[in-house]
Amino acid sequence: MSSRARYHVIHPKRYWDESTTWKNWNKLTAADIHHTLRTEPGFEGQNVFFYGNNPIQFVRVVGLLVDLEQRGRYTILSIDDSSGACVDVKIERRHVKAGDEAEYPTNTTIDNVHVKIELALPTLFLNAKPVDMGTVLEVKGTVSVFRNTRQIDLARLFRVKDTNAEAAAWIKTAQWKMDALSQAWILSNEQRRRVDEKVREAERQERERTRKRREWRAKRGDKRRDHEEKKEAKRKRSEVQYNTGALYGSHLLPHPWD
Repeated sequence: MSSRARYHVIHPKRYWDESTTWKNWNKLTAADIHHTLRTEPGFEGQNVFFYGNNPIQFVRVVGLLVDLEQRGRYTILSIDDSSGACVDVKIERRHVKAGDEAEYPTNTTIDNVHVKIELALPTLFLNAKPVDMGTVLEVKGTVSVFRNTRQIDLARLFRVKDTNAEAAAWIKTAQWKMDALSQAWILSNEQRRRVDEKVREAERQERERTRKRREWRAKRGDKRRDHEEKKEAKRKRSEVQYNTGALYGSHLLPHPWD
């Protein structure tokens, strides 16, 4: 098989944990998210994307905060990373209940991100400090689609402290593309064998759990049937005694005319 053909082989989902990209934060640009990532038949609507034949679920983008707006229970950040495109970042607002501040320190689903709204305008707070327009942010999350446009559902948010850190982030992005994303993911026979064994073992354990549940239910059913049979036998004995006038102690009951 040629290297070009290997680049387009999409391996079955059960093997994806063996991929370098599946469980890592993939360092991408906004343009990559809109134009380079692609979907594949069979994975539509699952927020699963591919860079080459590398499966992608987690992404990281670094860029300037250029817009902030409120859409219902979501706060939308717009990030410009100078790649020729901007990407929206969705923050979900949490329904705040009185007394739950100890468990949930902010009013969003991200513990260090808070949104304050005054006069219908949102202000973003990161680690209890306001975030100004033009601040460089590192955004981590998953890719979703809203009205045919890709966006990032926020999972983590960091402030990039200075231009040196921003330059370092761009270097890491380029390095990750060269070392991981631009390489075809080739699944070795050893990796395939190891995963297949895990799958077979998981299936065996599930069959064993199913068998034990079935035996437990059958045993419980037997006990219940025994109980019902004893209860029915007792009822029949009482009925026979009553019908024959031999109900124990009936001769001791006083007659109404005594």
